[in-house]
Amino acid sequence: MQEDKSRLLSYAMYAGLYLGLFWVVQYFFTMAGTNHAILAVIDSILSIGTPILLFYYLVRYKRLIIPDSRMNYWHGMQFSILLFFFASLLKSVIVFIHVNWIDPMFITTLYDNMVQMAQSMKIDEALIANISEQPYPTPSSYIINTVILGNVFMGMLLSVIIVPLAMNYKSK
Repeated sequence: MQEDKSRLLSYAMYAGLYLGLFWVVQYFFTMAGTNHAILAVIDSILSIGTPILLFYYLVRYKRLIIPDSRMNYWHGMQFSILLFFFASLLKSVIVFIHVNWIDPMFITTLYDNMVQMAQSMKIDEALIANISEQPYPTPSSYIINTVILGNVFMGMLLSVIIVPLAMNYKSK
């Protein structure tokens, strides 16, 4: 049976909205966690919600949208990648607000901490010097590379494991 791309796209947008809202709430804990350690711990605990929500929306998509609830592997991968793309668009809005107006030094501090961590790990001095000489990314390049592309890549990796689980899940 021919897959209906419009339903794939529309349900990925719908589910991406909710996953994106979850990520926005989690990002508030990320922002607050820089000053309060307990909030950083809560942020880490909330990270388990992403694969759980991916599994939930894959099973729900399979049950509601696909005829006879037969989803092939690549169809599930397409859905997952689109889901993470749309969710990361929503998260990128809050990250843009954060790095432009709330904490404009966030990116600079993040990269300085990365260099300090590399120095403490006894990594090759030439590599550390090379990293230190790189210019800091602009907020837009940080959002595109870290938030959008990073989350889509994470979605692809999670999908390798979770899509087969969702394909074989039999709901009651």
